[in-house]
Amino acid sequence: MKRLELISSVHTPHIILDADKRKFLIEGKSFPEDSKQFYQPVLDWLNEYKKEKPKRIEFHSNLVYLSSSSIISVKQIFLILIAFQKEGIEVEVVWHYDEDDDDIKKTGEDYMKLTNLKFTFKVNP
Repeated sequence: MKRLELISSVHTPHIILDADKRKFLIEGKSFPEDSKQFYQPVLDWLNEYKKEKPKRIEFHSNLVYLSSSSIISVKQIFLILIAFQKEGIEVEVVWHYDEDDDDIKKTGEDYMKLTNLKFTFKVNP
């Protein structure tokens, strides 16, 4: 499956979805002008990848800021990951955060409670 990479900008995160290398990453700041439009290719890619029935997906998040509309869009990503899990695919979300960033850590904890996905929390070096 073709790799999807969205290069970061002042308002958007860097996103890599690479099935061949098993690299699934979103990092940076997320406050695009139109969050739904920005994240739609990511949602489409994940829905297409689900058809390949991978055994496992490890999704890394290293977001440092999310706008309210981005919080909803990222939730849509996690809803697709729930669908992976329901099909027997092992899913783990690795939530990276800075040690002094309680807001981002709490956002990850909220997603974990909301989705019941397996989350691992890692402090950035």
